[in-house]
Amino acid sequence: AVVVMVVQPGERNVYDQRFVEKRLWERHHIKTLRLTFAEIRDQCVVDENDRLLIDGQEIAVAYYRSGYAPTDFPTTAEWTGRWLVEKSRAIAVPSLAYHLAGCKKIQQVLANPGVVERFIDDAETAARVRECFVGLYPLDNTSQGMQATRMALHEPHKYVVKPQREGGGYNVYGDDIPKLLTSVSDEERKGYILMDLIRAPPFNSVLVRNGEVVVASVVSELGIYGIFVR
Repeated sequence: AVVVMVVQPGERNVYDQRFVEKRLWERHHIKTLRLTFAEIRDQCVVDENDRLLIDGQEIAVAYYRSGYAPTDFPTTAEWTGRWLVEKSRAIAVPSLAYHLAGCKKIQQVLANPGVVERFIDDAETAARVRECFVGLYPLDNTSQGMQATRMALHEPHKYVVKPQREGGGYNVYGDDIPKLLTSVSDEERKGYILMDLIRAPPFNSVLVRNGEVVVASVVSELGIYGIFVR
């Protein structure tokens, strides 16, 4: 069996990807193929045993390094490639459910009263989990959503508006928040959530930008890594 790394066409962010590919081969003699969703559609099939095959080889794992933005699915070819993976027995990384769990709207719903408690029986543990949350609010047409919209328009510097996109490059801050909320339709506004702005303490650090070493004011973000097989 082989591993398929699902990549974007013309992928340039390859260095960590190549490291994973190289380590899989050196330590486990597992071959990694690099395919786009469209190439999966064109080159792969699902057999009667739900195996995802390419040139007769079973694909055991499909590791998504693409598929996190609407631009990754410009045609039906990309959607069909994703569907082939999802309906096969290949292990998708992340799974569809785990992929959706990373969406901002899912995070906002998890912060609603009583939702965390559906998954954590112990009240004390659930309360400790909630201590890690900041305020998360819908921006839909519910009473809570309309109240959140008024909050964001009145004091935009206390919040950040987030779309259903991966990464922070699409977030909206400060004076840009009223501009956004007054320019989109009610239906479009549902695609965003409002979050209390986390004011992390800044400090100076050394960065490399465009090949030059610079000192800049930065903030830290904690990343916790884990693994599970579903």
